[in-house]
Amino acid sequence: MKTRLLTIVCMLVVAIALWAQPAETGAYYQKANGKKGRELKAAMFDIIKNPSVVDYDSLWNAYNTSDKRTIDGKDVIWDMYSNFSRYPLYTYPHGTGAGNTEGVKGIQREHSMVKKWFNPTDAPASGTKTYADVRPMYSDLVHVIPTDAVCNNNRNDLCYGEIDDPAQVDWQSKGGFSKKSKQGGCSTPGWKEQVEDYAKKRVYEPNDEYKGDLARIYFYMVTCYEPHYLSWMPIRDDGHRKTGELFYQSGNHCGTWSSDMFDAGDDDPYQPFAPWAFEMLMRWSKEDPVSQKEIDRNNTIWQMQGNRNPFVDYPGLEDYIWGDKKEVEFDYGGEPGECAMAMDCETALNKTAFHVDWSDTDNFRDYWTRTPVTFEQCGILFSFNYGMEGKYLYADDAEIRLYNYNTLTLTSPEKITKVELTVSGGNHDNKTLVASEGELNDGVWTGESNEVSFASNYVSSTKAGGVSKYYYLSLSNIKVTVAPSDGIKQIGTERSDDQRIYNLMGVQMDEKQLRGGIYVKNGRKMVKK
Repeated sequence: MKTRLLTIVCMLVVAIALWAQPAETGAYYQKANGKKGRELKAAMFDIIKNPSVVDYDSLWNAYNTSDKRTIDGKDVIWDMYSNFSRYPLYTYPHGTGAGNTEGVKGIQREHSMVKKWFNPTDAPASGTKTYADVRPMYSDLVHVIPTDAVCNNNRNDLCYGEIDDPAQVDWQSKGGFSKKSKQGGCSTPGWKEQVEDYAKKRVYEPNDEYKGDLARIYFYMVTCYEPHYLSWMPIRDDGHRKTGELFYQSGNHCGTWSSDMFDAGDDDPYQPFAPWAFEMLMRWSKEDPVSQKEIDRNNTIWQMQGNRNPFVDYPGLEDYIWGDKKEVEFDYGGEPGECAMAMDCETALNKTAFHVDWSDTDNFRDYWTRTPVTFEQCGILFSFNYGMEGKYLYADDAEIRLYNYNTLTLTSPEKITKVELTVSGGNHDNKTLVASEGELNDGVWTGESNEVSFASNYVSSTKAGGVSKYYYLSLSNIKVTVAPSDGIKQIGTERSDDQRIYNLMGVQMDEKQLRGGIYVKNGRKMVKK
């Protein structure tokens, strides 16, 4: 296809109100606006679900960015269990031969939400399904943290808890903490009354400095991985995607939690924690507020796996979902403003918008980054995503190639009602275009949604889905139709003095280097021509 410059066709313009978020994340949390309690949790789940996680072996490379700290001018892994680590970045990148000396030679990948608790279901016919099969949570960077090997081994698969009686301390980490990580008998209120054989069981107490971090990780996990939902990942029966089926499947994707921290007698996924654990985690989150470390880590993870922890972005969000404010509507932003929203927008694919070619890297699934390729046009956010288990990601000035597991997601503040995709070819006749919802016929999608995703599927009655990793569909043009707004929405009246400029993904931009597009400044949308 002939190379073209980016073209925009705006046929009808309507006024709508958009606002910048306190967490500076653009329209990411817009779906949750006005929700409360159970509905708010469901909305947050819908926003953060299906992270494009890195491969488990690639976590080591990810930690070099997500969990880096500088001590005495030297970059080392940030360990929340011992605070004594001097484990340097890029040394023993896969942890082999590192030994077990606390804080010096050994770092392990710690499932803060213990992997043995995953309790996976839907075992394949060939054998028993293990926790390693429970994807994507098995390598979700939000909760798989780097920790000292000795501390991690002493934590083992124990619940988090509190140990107030020195006589009950069985083990304690070495130096660095005002209150050191330890293992022993639990003194958390409710433990004795609610846990069977409580006297025989032990818990692991992290240091006060990181209790809030871990509580917010747990809130994220029970939100992102509710036991029952429509999952991006299909039910796996032979280690591959089920042949000929869409990538949205009904199923108990992540199994059920299995631990004394969860209420075994309640199947409701809304608040799955046992009362003693719930009260403790809520208290930890209040007593240890969100730190800059968490904010930086959250921003880095967003770039790596394409989702965020809302409990870091909105300190106290747990109160609006489960706590004292669960009858109060959540407001995801603050400052109202007006912008022009194109009702009909045509996007010509070009290197300015995408400019990416990773298709020649056969082992790319072992690389740590999963940064979505994004751009905004006519008020619509386009996100081209690598996917959790895909092999390739490719787009140039003429086409987007939808390989297996790739997704192209369109997000709009107003309802998308029609998407026309020009399918210009591919390398296999059995590849077909599929959509996350709505109706899709001959490349034309119709429906009503603020967000819709497209992928390509391999359909064959004779070959398993796993052989299709090299096959793709080519898209050469996209035309999006958005429903007109009902009018100007007024939310709040206060102004701010924030003169910084952000794109619609919430990333701060250099005003002197701005390209054409729509940005947020002082709570208002602005158009750079």
